[in-house]
Amino acid sequence: MLVYYFESRAVAGAKLAAELLNKYRYENTAVVALDSGGVAVGYQIAIYLHTTLQQLITENIHIDDESIDYATVLPEGVVAKNPNLTESEEQYYYSEYAGQLSDAIREASTRINRMLGDGGDIDAQALHGRHVILVSEGLASSTMLDAAVQWLKPTHVERIILACPIISVDALDRAHVLTDELHILGVTPNYISTNHYYDNDDAPDQEMVKKMINATIFGWK
Repeated sequence: MLVYYFESRAVAGAKLAAELLNKYRYENTAVVALDSGGVAVGYQIAIYLHTTLQQLITENIHIDDESIDYATVLPEGVVAKNPNLTESEEQYYYSEYAGQLSDAIREASTRINRMLGDGGDIDAQALHGRHVILVSEGLASSTMLDAAVQWLKPTHVERIILACPIISVDALDRAHVLTDELHILGVTPNYISTNHYYDNDDAPDQEMVKKMINATIFGWK
């Protein structure tokens, strides 16, 4: 497997933008970051493709007693169950932790709604008919990608494209099933940690995320 190391998320984003430019520069596209580091990667893609940049705000629901990720909560009340859980496992965990999970999901939805109201607006219906480029700084698993695709499903987008500098083998296999097109720079069978693959830790904090999203159109190349 070919593993890439990058000077920064901005440099990795510029490499991905170069791959996407000829095909999508004049298409109806939108860039949606799956994590804050993905905003730094996606900013480069958005300014070269002259399109919008948004972050999909999510929260993971973890069962500490079992060390299990049960679900991902997304905007608009969408709850995506962990795709790695079988139906019987999901039912078992819900029966064992019903009250705890219900409370955690409700509280996560409240926090997401609060963040959306604080300048983090993202509207799935505004993506209707567009080529949606999902961007992450790195995917060790496909959980976030599964959740994003489930959130997009009712919207009827034109194509779902994944752009990601580094990804695990397992996540790549799942991405082939979930998306219409892949732009991946590096693949590793032993994903260590996302920061490991970047020389500079340029993942933006929440304040910088807002600034980058708001500045995208003014930065168009």
